[in-house]
Amino acid sequence: MEKQDLRHVSSLYGGYWDFDFEDFCYLTNPYFPPKEFMESLQSRLMELVKSYPSTNWYISSLVAEPLGLTEKEVIIANGASELISAISNRFVKHLAVPIPTFDEYINRAKDQGKAVSPYPMDGDFELDIEGFVQHVKKSGANAALVVTPNNPTGALVPYESIRYLLESLRQLDMVLIDESFLDFADYSVDPSAMGMIHEFPNLVIIKSLSKVYGIPGLRLGYAVTGDPDRATQLRHDVPIWSINSLAQYFLAEMPKYQQEFVDSCNAVKRATRVLSSELKTIPYLHSYPTQANFVLCRMLNGLTSAELTRMLFDDHRILINDSSSKAGLDNRFVRIASCSAEQNAGLIKALHDIADTVPGVPARAITEA
Repeated sequence: MEKQDLRHVSSLYGGYWDFDFEDFCYLTNPYFPPKEFMESLQSRLMELVKSYPSTNWYISSLVAEPLGLTEKEVIIANGASELISAISNRFVKHLAVPIPTFDEYINRAKDQGKAVSPYPMDGDFELDIEGFVQHVKKSGANAALVVTPNNPTGALVPYESIRYLLESLRQLDMVLIDESFLDFADYSVDPSAMGMIHEFPNLVIIKSLSKVYGIPGLRLGYAVTGDPDRATQLRHDVPIWSINSLAQYFLAEMPKYQQEFVDSCNAVKRATRVLSSELKTIPYLHSYPTQANFVLCRMLNGLTSAELTRMLFDDHRILINDSSSKAGLDNRFVRIASCSAEQNAGLIKALHDIADTVPGVPARAITEA
């Protein structure tokens, strides 16, 4: 057993199966895959481990078919992170991005020597779409990013706003929309941009399968574009065997479990609604509305994100995300993942226990905006 101090664990970014704590930091679906799917994978384990996977275009076709697309429009990769790097490297010169958001986009662009123009959001972190469009145009950026629902804020950008963004930014080389958490959102009108990929050739959609399908260890993500030349270029930038045989088998079998997947997403939504409601009873936290499987919280009463993160880890063996280093946030913010309903209840109990030790916390929950 490796050492269990918070600094060491946080530096690993995963590999937690040998550690004795509950992970409310990383974002995944605890209700999928179902037992039958896992047993099917286990029954072929020896054969899969000893076999080469297929090439990228074929594995991409396994993702494309359920979407009503072809491998000419879909590029599969070893997690969304591989695609973020490839897309940024090939198509981004200057990226305009609302903040806070998933920092990998910003970090990767900067590491590659690209310019980044952040657009700070405030209030409840709802994106002012007209303000962002004007920011993009004034910045001179050749590419713009929107993550919806956004990570770490959980805010969803409606379909009408996505369409307005695309109409307004037709002149850009690329508009990148990350829909990794969309299956966890509640909506009356489908906010996905997937149906617009042929209408807007500069549109690229990216999606992580790790989050929604509960398979972060298999490392799967894909990009979608209506521009065949862009798809060809992206496929050239990923290795011929970046997807392993276990992941290929998972993609091939996935359509058999579509109803179980839908049910699992509904279970995640229910658990997150309860978690979000219960977090409002914690007197030293202000929780933000969410349309994803996590909740962004701001510390009250002078408590810092580092202090809460350490108390939860040291005293309750619970790991949450200290979001103080994210662009657009400060040392008052944490992101809490929604796990199973039972795990979430344990987290809420731990947060209430901590309330008894925080100086200046009133007996009743604070509802400050």
